[in-house]
Parts: sequence; structure tokens; C-alpha cells
Amino acid sequence: MLPREIRRTMKENEKFVRMLEEYDRTGKPPWEKIRRSFTLRRMTVEKLKETSKKTGKSMSDIIDKLVDTNNAEKERCKR
Repeated sequence: MLPREIRRTMKENEKFVRMLEEYDRTGKPPWEKIRRSFTLRRMTVEKLKETSKKTGKSMSDIIDKLVDTNNAEKERCKR
């Protein structure tokens, strides 16, 4: 592969590149799910449940997607 193709491929798969970099750094798989307990407002939980029912996705998957989107946006702002 040419360097240009490598950069394009890495950019298109940035999430997975970051996951593999994290795995290389820590030796722990970043795709492994960890159970945590935290507090949310009742309104937030109700909206999360409603979104979960509408989309058919788990609440955990919805939160993961929101965090990933937020982190990607922060990375774009840094550049």
C-alpha cells in the first residue's frame, strides 16, 4: 500500500485504530464491557428508555454511541 492509501484507510477506520492503539498501550481489550454504577436524572433515564424502545438498541449501546460521537467531535476540534 502507498502511504496515501494507508493514511486514508486509517482515517476511515479511526475508531478501530484508536481501539487497537489502546490495546497495544494497556494490553486490555477496549471492546470489553465493564459494569459500572452511576446516577442519572429520572428524565434522562426515561428519555434513554424511550430511545432504546424506538431504535431497538440497548441503553448501553446508545450511551456508547453518544460517548464515541462526543469524543470524535472533541478530536476534530483539536485539529
